[in-house]
Amino acid sequence: MTDTDTKRELDDLRQQMIRLDEELLRTLERRAAASRRVGEIRSAQPPTLPVTDRASQRALVARASGVMPEDALREIFREVYACALSLELPVNIAFAGPEGGTGHACARGRFGAWSRLVPCDDVAAALDEVSRRRVEFAVVPFETSADGPVHGTIAALVAHELKIVEVLDASFDLHLMNKSGDAGDIAKVYATPADHAECASGLAKAEDAAGRHRFTMIDARSPLVACQLAAEDPQGAAVARELVGSHERLVIARRGVREKLADRARYAVVGSRPSRQTGADVTAVAFSVHDTPGALLDVLKQLAERGLNMTKIQSRPTDGEGWNYLFFVEIAGHATDRAVISAFEDVRRLTKLFKVLGSYPAL
Repeated sequence: MTDTDTKRELDDLRQQMIRLDEELLRTLERRAAASRRVGEIRSAQPPTLPVTDRASQRALVARASGVMPEDALREIFREVYACALSLELPVNIAFAGPEGGTGHACARGRFGAWSRLVPCDDVAAALDEVSRRRVEFAVVPFETSADGPVHGTIAALVAHELKIVEVLDASFDLHLMNKSGDAGDIAKVYATPADHAECASGLAKAEDAAGRHRFTMIDARSPLVACQLAAEDPQGAAVARELVGSHERLVIARRGVREKLADRARYAVVGSRPSRQTGADVTAVAFSVHDTPGALLDVLKQLAERGLNMTKIQSRPTDGEGWNYLFFVEIAGHATDRAVISAFEDVRRLTKLFKVLGSYPAL
């Protein structure tokens, strides 16, 4: 093939990509228009989360030919679905934790960057926003791989008449991000004290790679503020999650600077109305038993006799009640399934306290 032929083919491919990009734009606009119309039709109805979104995304990726990497496709569709949801369900969302933190990243990733996201100091405050109907949903920490279910969240849910409607994977890594994407441009790093502590060795490796003796570390009150400061500073960088940094037009200069990457976490989306069945659901409950021999066994028998699969059980001492324990259990199935309803009716009679925390699609 001559140089002329090569140039002609490249020009043809460039023109083809331009046409495909225009077609992609029109398709995205039609998708957005359909989402907006769904929102208009349902505007008079109580807000409910479309909990089959993730299953739809997985099905789309599974049908791909393999030309584009699966991770890239998942990220693209996640962003498309989040943007579409903000048009279909333009609601207010509370989240527990600082702006730019894990809760903020989960809320933004699920509901879209254009939703009104309300930061709250803690789980109780976020749930209170839902109870007072100032927001429609709250995104709160639910479980970590190191410590299991977050006891403060479980206790707060027991005290409210709210329900978990979805659980999100919150295993975000932290990156060193700046305007240029070149670690050699970095002299100062903005980070919260907690993020700095988690990334001390990773930042030291970044310093070595950049040929610097050390970065000047500057405390920021939240990851979002760290990104905003880095965006205004040509020599600055932020320790942040990619979703938060990219929103401030930062790019990754060094990927993965957290020390404990193996730790995984889940966040719960909590609303005032229970979710509907999807066919692949999990139900979470909390209960305490009487101080009698075999009390816990009697409860678990109700699940086993109905063929219900208990996927998780954990106990914690009940606050202010000596050595009494609150049990957290997840079972396969939805709270409206016949077998689940039957089991729960008997469990209520056998326990001192019993609370259905919610049903949600299995991850």
